[in-house]
Amino acid sequence: MQASTTRRRVTTLVSAAAIGITAILGSTSAAFAAPATFGNIDGDRDGSLTVHKFLNQEGSTEGDISEAPAAGDFTDPVSGVEFTVYPLLKSGTPVDLTVPGNWDGLADLAPGAACTAPAGYTLGAPTVMPLTAADGSATATLPVGLYQVCETAAPANIIEKALPFILTVPMPHENGWVYDVHAYPKNGAGSIEKTIDPQQDFGLGSVVKFPVTVPVSRMAQEWTGFAIRDTLDDRLAPVDAADMAVTADGAALDPSFYTLEVDGQQITMNFTAAGIAWLNEGPNAHVGAEIKVVFAGTVVAVGDGAIPNTAQFWPNNPGFDPNTQPPLPSNEVHTNWGDLEIVKRAAGTSGAEGTLAGATFEVYAAEDPYAADCSTAVATGSPLSVGGATSFTSDASGVISLAGLYVSDSVNPVIDNPQRCYVLKETAAPAGYVLPSNAFTPVSVLIGNTTTDNVEIENTQQDVPELPLTGAAGQILLIAGGAAALAVAVGLVLMRRRQAQLNA
Repeated sequence: MQASTTRRRVTTLVSAAAIGITAILGSTSAAFAAPATFGNIDGDRDGSLTVHKFLNQEGSTEGDISEAPAAGDFTDPVSGVEFTVYPLLKSGTPVDLTVPGNWDGLADLAPGAACTAPAGYTLGAPTVMPLTAADGSATATLPVGLYQVCETAAPANIIEKALPFILTVPMPHENGWVYDVHAYPKNGAGSIEKTIDPQQDFGLGSVVKFPVTVPVSRMAQEWTGFAIRDTLDDRLAPVDAADMAVTADGAALDPSFYTLEVDGQQITMNFTAAGIAWLNEGPNAHVGAEIKVVFAGTVVAVGDGAIPNTAQFWPNNPGFDPNTQPPLPSNEVHTNWGDLEIVKRAAGTSGAEGTLAGATFEVYAAEDPYAADCSTAVATGSPLSVGGATSFTSDASGVISLAGLYVSDSVNPVIDNPQRCYVLKETAAPAGYVLPSNAFTPVSVLIGNTTTDNVEIENTQQDVPELPLTGAAGQILLIAGGAAALAVAVGLVLMRRRQAQLNA
């Protein structure tokens, strides 16, 4: 009677730990197969452990320690998971399960924290199992004995590892012994997705918004931490935390559930105790709820033009210790910017000759920003702000410099387009010059540090009244005029003399 009770207790122990380590879930109950053998334990026989690795499941299907699962029993197998099997030693010696007394107390045996040995035991030389295959399975041959099994490596998206469990080879089951044991430890998987909001402003000093979404995963264990972190590139200055939004399924998340802190370039949304309690309602009451944080930064420099961004999900790691639970990285996104320089000059000049300082311009978005040819671009909207200014003046070299204009990004159409069309409008010409008949000049901005568009904007000089003519031709006219006046004077004298003679 005592042996039967002990066998039932050990069966319960391993069923709870090995088979249902993260909850054996599904929709229907699997029928138990017949145990492999009956009678006394054969200490000279090898057995085996086969793990069947799946994500946490819905429902109540239980695995069978004596055989592999039937097709459809479980969904979402996990490949690439490593388990390590450690013999449990007493006084440095493996436990001999052919000795009746060595079974006493096994029903209450629990692994130590973080895969350390249970109290009173030490861990022997490990057997590293092969990585789980595409169907989630991996097998290792084991001699008869007492073991602790730990999940020691997993893909990056696995945020909840299986708990360590105790294994005996053979396992007591249905009044017999199973030497080739099947275990069903489950995993919780996480995901994180980053995107970029369509750009609303286009000049240096504009804000770029990076929404990051993390769905709440199905977990067998309780949540202990939930944080999303974004470290911005140095060319982006984080906006105030109050200007960043946190939502759950599109609705504002209760502000008491999280904190949002900015520390240098690092922005962290971290669930509070109240938020963790909300996650743990259920069981799994909020599975699938999408937690979204819209991180944001102001563009303060362009550099090489491409500004990347990656976020991290920190599950169940309130201390942010990457050695305890590494963060899950998001996909990388990037936003593209460029600089523009245009030369202002007098009509008919070239090179360094005739460049004009003092011309003022505004810059506008183009109606078709991604036209293949920007030469016919048409302005739209209001003047753009670039670096806090909306008016730009040519310098002593005639250069109009626009440092920092948006080109494209890796998310929104046209994805990573190499150029974007803009339109310059001349609002005031330098002294002595007139505005062109068409004050609008289409330009293109390319991704990169400084792009000089091959456009030179010319001004013609103002008209003024003509000066009096001087020189040889003028002297001839003066002489001719003088001769004519002399002839008139002589004629008058002769007329007076003749008149006098007639009167005499």
